[in-house]
Amino acid sequence: MLRLPAHIFGYEDVHLTTWQAVVATLGAIAGLKLLTILYQAFYNVFLHPLRRFPGPVTWIAVPWLKNVSQIRGQADHQIVRLHEKLGPVVRVAPDTLSFTTGAAWKDIYGTGHAELPKHIYKGSGMEERPNIITAHARDHHRFRKAMMPAFTPEAINREEPLIMTYVDMLVQHLHTMARSVDPCINVAKWYTMTTFDIFGDLCYGESFGGLASGEQHPWIRSMANMKLLVPLLVFPGISWLLVLLLLPAEERVSLGDHQKRSYALTMKRIAERDTHPRNDFMTFMLRHRSEDQGVTDHELASNSDIIISAGSETTSTALTGITFFLASNPDVLARCAREVREAFSSDDEITFKATADLPFMLACIEEALRMYPPVPTSLIRRTLPGRPMLIAGELLPENTVVGVHHLATYLSERNFHDAKSYRPERWLAESRTDPKSPFRDDNLDIVRPFSYGPRNCIGRNLAYHEMRLIIAKLLWNFDLELKPGYESWYSKQRTFQLWEKPELVVKLTKRAK
Repeated sequence: MLRLPAHIFGYEDVHLTTWQAVVATLGAIAGLKLLTILYQAFYNVFLHPLRRFPGPVTWIAVPWLKNVSQIRGQADHQIVRLHEKLGPVVRVAPDTLSFTTGAAWKDIYGTGHAELPKHIYKGSGMEERPNIITAHARDHHRFRKAMMPAFTPEAINREEPLIMTYVDMLVQHLHTMARSVDPCINVAKWYTMTTFDIFGDLCYGESFGGLASGEQHPWIRSMANMKLLVPLLVFPGISWLLVLLLLPAEERVSLGDHQKRSYALTMKRIAERDTHPRNDFMTFMLRHRSEDQGVTDHELASNSDIIISAGSETTSTALTGITFFLASNPDVLARCAREVREAFSSDDEITFKATADLPFMLACIEEALRMYPPVPTSLIRRTLPGRPMLIAGELLPENTVVGVHHLATYLSERNFHDAKSYRPERWLAESRTDPKSPFRDDNLDIVRPFSYGPRNCIGRNLAYHEMRLIIAKLLWNFDLELKPGYESWYSKQRTFQLWEKPELVVKLTKRAK
């Protein structure tokens, strides 16, 4: 038994068992922790240097509440509503500001100042596997230098026959399914298999076999698991525990297998570089292979993984969104299909170059990217240490986390007329010159679905080529309509850095010639 001095409590003898002493100690610790949390919440709301910016009090006082929204896939939609209510600059966490202005693009992501470092959540493990997306400035420059030759216009044009092979395979499968008893097709699945097959061949010299087998490769399933994993990484220090508790064991094993598979495919491609010479992505990166100043084997594997996963997933997401908006707007679909069919007398005429001269189809693509950007969230950076910085006219303290929120920016009535409606005509030249056009003052330059500045998406041009080619061939060959029940596919979709992208089923009918 533990005997405590009476003067501590102001009364006579107090006798506590060891267990009671432990409980009392734990209670005191819990009380101190609660006081710390309450003080931190009070500081965040009333004393923090960013207190002048509007934002949700709950997220500012208790930031993990925002993290919960991210895990539930709701945070990005909430941020859209917050900007609608509070304006172009919203405080979405104690040290974090979200912007929806054009000036913020240049100040956060552009040149003319030292590069703002990417904000990597400590303990997430992301800092341990540098690649072209997560690397700091020096490594990013090294990686981009190795990859850039693979994405020049000349290099992309050389790959057109290979890409065309897979696009034609997709069209053949769609023809087969359109002739079936039930011509309703999950285009999200088939777009994903197509883009992954293309990038697999461009990077590793072999496709993932999705189009050949009609089955999704484990790599694609790993991407679905990765979407669920990413929101867990925002909890510093305990992300590993959340992954253990919330991600099923088989999914964790799948992610581990994915990294092993990526490294094995990279090593296989390196071993075959002399016996199977190609002008593909890996060929260009291998020219910079070196364990000293160049790109190491592990960095080759990490960057190949990113090229395939990010490039394939974002392009298939964009294609699925384009198809949804076309199928949901019959008048727009009819006009777009008419333009494509009048431009080409045969499917063989549809090429990279030819599809660049279809203004209304291009407008349909741009409008879908505005409403359904493949990365709907903010690509966050941190202001430089040691001095305040001016971001979009706001003087911010050092180490402020900042970002332009894609979805909130593109759906803002401050930037676009009728912002939440699919109106491709806003992108046509006549809408810019007609004084009576309601879209004349739309801020089209603010739409940056592939980001901005020296870290913009290296595969942007390739993605546009793929989208134009696939949509043109789809519309030239088929009539399509949305299957009943999928009208809310867009409005009910969750986001996990990337879109959830559930199945999208459309009915395909071979067009009457």
